[in-house]
Amino acid sequence: MKLHKTRSAFTLVELLVVIAIIGILVGLLLPAVQAAREAARRMQCSNNLKQLGLALHNYHDTFKTFPPALLGSGRYNNASYHASNGGIKNTTGWALLLPFFEQSAIADQYDYNVCSSSSSPYGGVVAGDDTINDGLYNIPLDVLACPSDPSSGLVVSTSAGSTSMYSRREAIRTSYVFSVGSFTDYSGPWRSYSGDIRQGVFGNDGAANFAAMTDGTSTTIAIGEATGGAFKTSADYGPWGMTGTHTCCHGYLPGGSTTEVSTTYAAAYTQNYSINGAYNNDALGRTYAWVFSSKHPGGANFVFADGSVHLLTETMNYLTLQQLGYIHDGLPVPSDY
Repeated sequence: MKLHKTRSAFTLVELLVVIAIIGILVGLLLPAVQAAREAARRMQCSNNLKQLGLALHNYHDTFKTFPPALLGSGRYNNASYHASNGGIKNTTGWALLLPFFEQSAIADQYDYNVCSSSSSPYGGVVAGDDTINDGLYNIPLDVLACPSDPSSGLVVSTSAGSTSMYSRREAIRTSYVFSVGSFTDYSGPWRSYSGDIRQGVFGNDGAANFAAMTDGTSTTIAIGEATGGAFKTSADYGPWGMTGTHTCCHGYLPGGSTTEVSTTYAAAYTQNYSINGAYNNDALGRTYAWVFSSKHPGGANFVFADGSVHLLTETMNYLTLQQLGYIHDGLPVPSDY
């Protein structure tokens, strides 16, 4: 009887076919895996903002107002003001919120009577020594870092110990900024703009309480994402967490006048200050840490003043975004934003 040999291995053709099939399957599955990972990162970012929204409410319960975005900014050129308020501090709202998002251990070590950075471009007197809190500035805090943001957590120092414009000891970048409406650190204290409809929830040395948000807390942005390239807006500007310079933590939505949300210059504003606008394009000369943006496809996460979290799209009407950023413009917000 003639015996047939039993084949014990793949032929080269069969092996190539198997490899090709595996390659096709990987190609089909990889986008789904990446999408699932991004969905998980976006959910974590949303949870961060929920926690920050809860911290804002707990702060308000204690102090009957929200915290300032920045306290004692050296960029505000008013010597008598700083003298009457204990000197320049450059303390961020994140530092003030520490006890309210489960970071009491850091808050207990933090000396709020001294400056967080010595940045004083106009020569004002800084409060104390910025080395007193050194070591706390660069403690990583997950709640301030969106996992989709490759720049969050980077530690950068600029002209440490000097009084230059952006002087700052080693500090960690954050992924979030406070909504300040149409006013930034260049605009002076928050309360001096209380009669302007373009006022946001936060500002320098002051912030709104619930009663001031006459447009309603459910249609008012409190905190949003801000990111960019390898150094976000630049190596100097931020956004920063525990130690601040004047550009460190403001989410800016300019436009209009003291009495109206205007369409004047709408095209330029839409290009530069809408979500993921041109000022966050690495190819352009980018400005400050003021543009709401993210690494999530199509938009960015925000927590509103009522504590709800929303993903706002980068294609939304800029005027609607302005309305969401202002606390008492008196205009109805479109329901389909």
